[in-house]
Amino acid sequence: MKKVTFVLIFLLAVCFVNAADAKFSLTLGAGMRKVSDNLYKDVYSSNGSAFSIDLAYKVANSLQVFLHSDYFTVDGELTLTKEPTTLTILPIEVGLRLLAGKNKFRPYIGLGAGYYKYTEENIIGTMEENKVGFFGEAGLNFYFVKALFLDLKVKYIMLKVDGADGEITLGGLGLFGGIGISF
Repeated sequence: MKKVTFVLIFLLAVCFVNAADAKFSLTLGAGMRKVSDNLYKDVYSSNGSAFSIDLAYKVANSLQVFLHSDYFTVDGELTLTKEPTTLTILPIEVGLRLLAGKNKFRPYIGLGAGYYKYTEENIIGTMEENKVGFFGEAGLNFYFVKALFLDLKVKYIMLKVDGADGEITLGGLGLFGGIGISF
């Protein structure tokens, strides 16, 4: 209980800091990714959910450098045997964001590169691969108070991996939302 109380007091204190002077921001979010490959759609008929964390540092008045990771997972079934299979992608991404606006609504665009750990597990075995990919994003931060904001973003990931039947595109469109704090 003491830890929860400390965290709440800390968050309230941070909310009274002037967000314009804040250098760091931390965002926790969730969303979904839509993979664009047809072979993926045959095995995993639905879009997968992703849970994300984002740490950004303001290097100039309208420029941020950021580190992002999310945990993407989806369940499906093999096309011939109908056995269950699970796909997991764990990225570590770095990039730059160009920020606009100084009021409650602050749009941004960003781009960067990522190191993606791809794992597929099923009855046949486990396939793991690490690949470098690229992404672009556009979003909007809505500030409730000086340092607390809602983050909404659209992201497009360019990622290709080697599959049993050739190259598979695991990139695609992602939609994310989250709550962030500037400090």
